[in-house]
Amino acid sequence: MDETRTGDCALVVEDQEVVRKMVQEILQECGYPTTGVANGAEALNYLRSSAPPCVILLDLMMPVMNGWEFRREQLQDDALASIPVVVLSGAGLQPEEAANLGVDRYLPKPVDLRLLLDVVGQYCPHVAESAS
Repeated sequence: MDETRTGDCALVVEDQEVVRKMVQEILQECGYPTTGVANGAEALNYLRSSAPPCVILLDLMMPVMNGWEFRREQLQDDALASIPVVVLSGAGLQPEEAANLGVDRYLPKPVDLRLLLDVVGQYCPHVAESAS
């Protein structure tokens, strides 16, 4: 089994339950399976015990382990470092700050849903072709 291949699932890392569930529901309705966790520590636990997701949608401002701390840990773990990360945050990052995180994309909150779906579609297979 190829451990470096990403799976079909998008991982939503967001501490606000209503936001996390909303993003998951929108993605699922559009044919993208998702899993959600509430902080960076939960994300690391998930990543180390499950098939890797096709993309991580990462909030930055969270309790327990924030997005910056998660990203440092992720990049230090060879098994996790190559998983694409898209930051969804209201942190108001400047382009150079987002670049310093080494993420694939930065989408400021509130997120444009069409753009979010386009970005997720770049990393994840659309699995609900027959659902309508």
